[in-house]
Parts: sequence; structure tokens; C-alpha cells
Amino acid sequence: MSEDDLDLPTDFPTTIDTNEGNPKQKPTAASFLKKLMNALNFLSYIVVISTYIVATYTETGINDVTDEELLEKYPTLITPNYRSTKFIWGVIFFTQGVFAVAQLLLPRCRDHILLIEGIGPMYILASVSQLIWYVSFAYGMLATSIVFFIGVLVCAVGLLVRQYRTFRFAEKKMELVNATDMVVPGSHVQKKEEGGVDDGYWLLRLPFGIYAGWIVSIFPLMLSIVLSASEVDVVVLVWTAVMSVALLTGLSMGLLLRKENGLPSYSIPSVIAYFFCGVRVELEAPNDIILATYDEAYLNLMKNVSAIAAVMLLVTALSRFVAVYLRDLCTKKEEESSEYDATAGLDEVDYVQA
Repeated sequence: MSEDDLDLPTDFPTTIDTNEGNPKQKPTAASFLKKLMNALNFLSYIVVISTYIVATYTETGINDVTDEELLEKYPTLITPNYRSTKFIWGVIFFTQGVFAVAQLLLPRCRDHILLIEGIGPMYILASVSQLIWYVSFAYGMLATSIVFFIGVLVCAVGLLVRQYRTFRFAEKKMELVNATDMVVPGSHVQKKEEGGVDDGYWLLRLPFGIYAGWIVSIFPLMLSIVLSASEVDVVVLVWTAVMSVALLTGLSMGLLLRKENGLPSYSIPSVIAYFFCGVRVELEAPNDIILATYDEAYLNLMKNVSAIAAVMLLVTALSRFVAVYLRDLCTKKEEESSEYDATAGLDEVDYVQA
């Protein structure tokens, strides 16, 4: 997607104002395609959540095995507690459900640049990959399942990247044409009179931040399951788990401490910290397979590493949030003070001249 191909976004001007005597825009091929994408997004959500409900809340599950039984069948050092897993999937599907309904029914979301340019077909592709991942994993086709899981990972992360690029390209193009009356919702280019939080974040960005954070977190789990099923050496499995914690922690710290536009990302690091907490809880009472496979030293190592990583990420996220809030607060006060001084100076000059 090039900068020239990106339409300049405005504050959701999808129809012509009929109060001025102008008719509404006629349906076009582009508008039909947009409605089709909205319907497919909603259908994709229905299919995926239905599969999840069958796998989680029915006695037979998929292929006569539930997702809880699957995790017990393939235990690893980096498997989170099942209750925490079940809870986070509930949060993911709840937020995605709000997104699916909003992008289908709410005009502000249907015509949002984050949906049209940012999400595009990525959610549909992620849902298809997730469906195949579910089914192939339940049928024991581990090689196929991890291939399609990587597809889910690519789509989830790619969706966030598309949204980020959409913002940056739109802001740059707006600055080039000096379109001060236009708005990129959720970005720093906004009308001064606008107040509150734009729903572009809560409905179109946050659900996929949580989703991507969890998919990134469980990638080492899927990799460990495949390696364990291939009967690799125990030392390899231990190093895979430890290095996974290190890499996920490094990724989270990078997102929290980034300074570009002063906008750290909190959703992905928070979900990764939650994942580490789930791992720590699970290792407090490991099943018999884990106890028979790993020495106590390895178990203690992973318990300590996951706990330290979780605490470090949570403390960093909280401190970064407070620091950014105080910085923005001080910046706002300085701007207000500057505007007041400038206004006072002009008033004084006008009075003297009078």
C-alpha cells in the first residue's frame, strides 16, 4: 500500500449532508465490497467462536477431546494454567465480538479508516487459519497445526502493522496538504474541540492487541509441544522454554519503552505478563508427566524465570504509564501557560495603543 493510494481520512464523512439539499451517494462496487467484507468479518467471528465453544464447553469437544484434555496430553514447561487460558480466550472473544457487531452496525466503525485500510482481509484470514489450527491440533496433526498457527500469528501481527502504517501514512499525507480540518481518529492529529477517547482504539485496535499478545505468547507453547512429540532431548526443551521467556520479555520491553510519538504499547506486554503468571501457577502443581520428565531444578528455574519476567513487565508497564501521563500533563500545562502569556501580551499592547 503506497502513500499515493491511501485516501485522506476525515471524521467519518461517509454520506453527503442531505440537509444541504444534496442526495446521498449512490451505491458503488467499492461500497458493495465494503459491505461484503463487514459481513465476512462477522461470519468469521461466528464460525471461530462456535468452534471454540464446541472445543471448550462440550463433553465431546473436537474429535472426542476437549482443549483442556489436549493441554494435559501435551504438557510442557511453558504451558499456562488452564483457568488462565480459558479466561483470556473469553476476553479475546468478547472484545472481538464487540468489534464484529460494531463494524457491522455502527457507521462510525463501518467507515473507519482503521477497518477499511488497517484491518482489511487480515481478520478473515486469521479466523480461517485459527479454525484449521483448532481442528488439526485436535486430530493430532501437529505439523499441520503449527503451520496454520504460524498463519494466525502472521495475520494477527500483520493486522497491527497495517493499522500502524495506515496512521503514519495518513498523518504524513495530511501534513503535506496542510489539511488541518481533517482527522485521523485515535492519532495525535485531531481537532482541538474533540473530547474523550475515540472509539477507534477501543473497538478496532484493542481487541487485536489482546489477540496478538496471546498468539505471540503461545507460539513457544506450540513449538514446545511439537518438539516434545518429536522426542527431542529434555535439555533442548528446557532451553526452548527459557529462551522463549527471554525473547517475549525483550519484545515487551521494546513495546513499552519505545519513544516514537510517545506512544508505548500496553496491551501486548500486559497479555505476555499474564501468560507468564499462568505458567508460574501451572508449575506450582505440575502433572505427573512433567514430574517424570523434568528434574526439580528445571522446574524451579522456570518458576523463577517466569515469575521474575511477569513482575518486571508489570512494574515497567505501570511506571511507563505514570511517566507518560505526567509528561503529557506537564506539556499541557506549559501549552496553556504559553497561550495565556501570549493573550495577555496582546491585550496589554492593544490597551496601550488605545
